[in-house]
Order: sequence, then structure tokens, then C-alpha cells
Amino acid sequence: MPRKKMEEQKIEPIILTFTEAHEFLRVSHQTIYKLMAQGLPSHKIGKKRVFLKEDLIRWIKEH
Repeated sequence: MPRKKMEEQKIEPIILTFTEAHEFLRVSHQTIYKLMAQGLPSHKIGKKRVFLKEDLIRWIKEH
């Protein structure tokens, strides 16, 4: 694929950082922690907490 076409395509991230997740859900950091206590799925990679975008969407639809 030519380089220009590759640069024009926007790749949707499937893994969100903690900050990206709270921006995606439009809630505060504190609310993310509360939602995690209520079962919001998250994963640890090293010392970082990450969220799968599809898990966030599925969780929203179910709650």
C-alpha cells in the first residue's frame, strides 16, 4: 500500500489507557475507579491499567 494511503487511514485503537478510557466514557478518574469496583473490565500490562474498547462498549450496553 502506498505510504500516502497508509497515512490517510486512521487506525482505531482497541486498547485504551486509563486516561483515554475516562475521556471515552466522559467520566472522571474517580468514576472509573467506582465503575471498576462495580465490574468494569480492565487489565494490567506491567504497571499500567488498560481497557479494551470493545469491553467498555459492551459494559455500557449491559448497564
